[in-house]
Amino acid sequence: MIYVHLIPHSHDDYGWLYTIDEYYSNIIIQFGQEYGNVRDILNSVYSEIQKNAERKFIQVEIGFLDMWWKNQNEEVRNKYKELVQSGKIEIINGGWTMHDEATTYFEDIIDQMTIGHQWVKEKLGVVPEIGWQIDPFGHQQTNAALFSQMGFNAQWFSRVDFQDFDYRKQNKRLEMVWHPQEYEEDAYIFSAINYQHYSPPRNFFFERGQQVNSGNLQYKASEFVNYFKQMSNSFQTNHLIHTMGEDFTFSHAEVWFDSIDLLIEYINKRRDEFGMVIQYSTPSQYLKEVNKLQKKWPVNNHDFFPYADTQNAYWTGYFTSRPSLKGLTKESGRYLQAIRNILSFEHISRRTQQLESYSDKIQQSLQYFEEQMAALMHHDAVSGTEKQRVVNDYIEKISNGYSKIRDHLNPLLKEYTLQDISESDGNYHQCNWNVTAQQCNITFSQINAQKPVLVNIFNPSATRIINIRIKVPDASITVINQKNQLLQADLICSNPNNKNDCDLYFKDLFEGYSFQYYKIIFQDSQYQKKIQPMDFKGLQEQVVIELSKLSTLNVDLKKQSFLYQVWETEQQSDFEVQKLKEYQFSLQYNFYYSSQNWNQPSGAYIFRPDSDQSHIYSEIKNIVIYKGQLVTIILLDGQHTTTQLKFFFSNSDKIVEVETFIHPINISDGKGKEVVLIVNTNLKNQKTFYTDSNGLSLQKRILNYRPTWNLQVHQQVSGNYYPIGSMIQIQDEETKEQISVVNDRSQGGTSLKEGQLELMIHRRQNVFCILINFKKQVNQMQFIQRTLLDDNRGVGESLNEIDQQSGENGLSQKIRHYIVFEAKNGQLSRKVQNELDASPLIFFSESNKGFFDFKVNKNLNNIIKNNNIYLRVYLRIYQDHYTLRLYNVNDNQQANFEIPSNFQIIEELNLTANQSKQDWYFKQMKWQGENGKTYEQKQSDLNKEIEQKNIKLKPLQLRVFKVNVAKQR
Repeated sequence: MIYVHLIPHSHDDYGWLYTIDEYYSNIIIQFGQEYGNVRDILNSVYSEIQKNAERKFIQVEIGFLDMWWKNQNEEVRNKYKELVQSGKIEIINGGWTMHDEATTYFEDIIDQMTIGHQWVKEKLGVVPEIGWQIDPFGHQQTNAALFSQMGFNAQWFSRVDFQDFDYRKQNKRLEMVWHPQEYEEDAYIFSAINYQHYSPPRNFFFERGQQVNSGNLQYKASEFVNYFKQMSNSFQTNHLIHTMGEDFTFSHAEVWFDSIDLLIEYINKRRDEFGMVIQYSTPSQYLKEVNKLQKKWPVNNHDFFPYADTQNAYWTGYFTSRPSLKGLTKESGRYLQAIRNILSFEHISRRTQQLESYSDKIQQSLQYFEEQMAALMHHDAVSGTEKQRVVNDYIEKISNGYSKIRDHLNPLLKEYTLQDISESDGNYHQCNWNVTAQQCNITFSQINAQKPVLVNIFNPSATRIINIRIKVPDASITVINQKNQLLQADLICSNPNNKNDCDLYFKDLFEGYSFQYYKIIFQDSQYQKKIQPMDFKGLQEQVVIELSKLSTLNVDLKKQSFLYQVWETEQQSDFEVQKLKEYQFSLQYNFYYSSQNWNQPSGAYIFRPDSDQSHIYSEIKNIVIYKGQLVTIILLDGQHTTTQLKFFFSNSDKIVEVETFIHPINISDGKGKEVVLIVNTNLKNQKTFYTDSNGLSLQKRILNYRPTWNLQVHQQVSGNYYPIGSMIQIQDEETKEQISVVNDRSQGGTSLKEGQLELMIHRRQNVFCILINFKKQVNQMQFIQRTLLDDNRGVGESLNEIDQQSGENGLSQKIRHYIVFEAKNGQLSRKVQNELDASPLIFFSESNKGFFDFKVNKNLNNIIKNNNIYLRVYLRIYQDHYTLRLYNVNDNQQANFEIPSNFQIIEELNLTANQSKQDWYFKQMKWQGENGKTYEQKQSDLNKEIEQKNIKLKPLQLRVFKVNVAKQR
């Protein structure tokens, strides 16, 4: 007997062709057909599901459910809650949205799932148990591990490579135990690939005129049964699960439920004849049935990237599409983590009246900001695969989030300033995205008026030396600290197009999780120097620069290459020796022409170059070197790029910061372009490289190879591209050296040639159609024009971002990378990643004093004690407690968190803080693997850790706790 579990559902994109608000309430026309809006879907399901006791439905996107909930009366809310708690409506996934898995960062994934899970628990009193990632374009190891730690027993998804799908379908491997190999064995999750995308069986899309009625019931029932008998050939058990629904379906829920009711009644009455039982079901109900069977399942240890749906359509372009949105998203996530800590510290210390007066409003503003960040996680948001006006809506909403936070943060900082340094005129501003000095009005106007600037800097991480860079106009300025001590500072005016656009560099030791004050003042000082370009002799081909006491750089001006030499300490037997290591590297900016093949062009989703060969994009016209006291900058002035290589004098050996300003991509020749940064090295990586997984574990990649099936190579370049969320790395097996490139936002990357690292940094597609043969029929000309517009995956719009200020040129962008040289398995690249994620928050204010009063209070944060740069510590306020999040972002070493004396750890929670770890331990299902292993959770001894006042985190481990913190006032 075959048991068929039907899953009524609607996949509702949280923004794509329409904005979030339009999808909720407007008439939706997609692909020439009318779709239901989400408000009508939720209303119709709510009404129709109550008409039959057997009917079920799954609800996924909590962001939309929240919009609907706010407009319902208490009677409807209570009834909906009853429907959920009785299992007629099951909350699946339960995140604010269905997030992308390639271009998102682990912290932001956890956040967006957390706010959804907290909403579900508070409003509906349930805990989601199933992951539902049916539309993201590939699936990541980290996401599987996170879902396991969020309390999910299983996850379903749809989009895997067409070759992989065919292999799994033929070999009954569409269902598996997914155990990411970098994690402990309790980070496993049952995972299943949908048989028919997330659609209903063919000819059973009831909202498209394919309803079942008494006249066609016999024929439709036989067709339905035959479909599932065919499907059963691809599965290992006699239980089958299948979606009934599609994008924005069930706005007329009666046509679905009425047809399904007829099929269920007819087939089940003839169960012996058909050998089949049909039922309304949910994924969790199906899961319980297959878990009872105690089968041995295939075990998967690898991710599902890259994704291709045909042989020439690798969905690897979206790894880079819309780089400005990706940069904004990453920066907003970092900002959110820091702001939550600031507000939590204030909630504990109670230093200001601002919190006393506006506590509820501050919490509402924080919640709003979190919700807008969650919206950006949607698989058609940060991915860059939406229409331009939808991008604009996302940006407007996150900007409003910034504004709401700033309205409360600035008065709070003003009170701190009065307490700390006895200055009452502080009115703070931030300049997060100013590309030039002039775009930060506060510093530009103050310095031009020769007035001091008060600088307040928050270090959101452990105590460390930080190199600070501030955009300023050209002026005779210097920096003092809170003790009125002059700090060494470099003023470097390196913008080749604007000599009044300068950078002020200084460094200091910043205490952990604390604010420190500085002033930019007008005073002649031997500590401050305006750095002039080095003067090269006429035919000089090489320049040797001493970067620090341990490192030098040899610049080959003719070949435009670099030899980095550094003394390193190596352990040999019982003593240490100094060895001189040499690293060769060079940079180049190349591009691929975007394919305009009528059958499959390149577009927002798909990267398809017109050939495997890239071309020179931006030749270096001039090299200028600035050697300062704190930083050496090598300016590579290119044809279409302006690049600064930065070598900081202290605490930054073996790290090169690469800041690229990429000018608008020119498509006046009628051809789209995919621009890449290539780092050439002398390492022998033997076609092997490593890419991060959402900022966490590194995945081994081999050119033209997949570990789970026999890959047939159709696209040599795009088929070897992978998502880079934080770093890409190559290793030399002979020398045991590795070189990493750490990036500041999501990008696509690969290593196509020996010793090369390649990252796509920008892309732009052509809008225009050039009609060569005017004798062609009109319909054919329209067809040609349509295929040139985009990659035919639904967005219907070319990837052609325009500069908002000029309204004409393409988008320019400033992007940062860090090249890191180290021994194999070193953690310097992780240190760079962590310090980039913990970038200081810099606030500027006017000041009437060119000095600090000597009564400066040293109000250091004493709430968190953490000296481990790899350990991330976050607090978040809830009504009557805090959640403490600890992340150990180190691949090799354990981290320890010393529990502060005023912290009371109540219990350990799952990652989204909606249930205790103990409760999850008893609910997590066990599975048998074909490899002979039993997958089950291990219980940790939290009581012992509390007794020892020390929480231990294994490499790459994430833990969450519910805590009480004694107020410090």
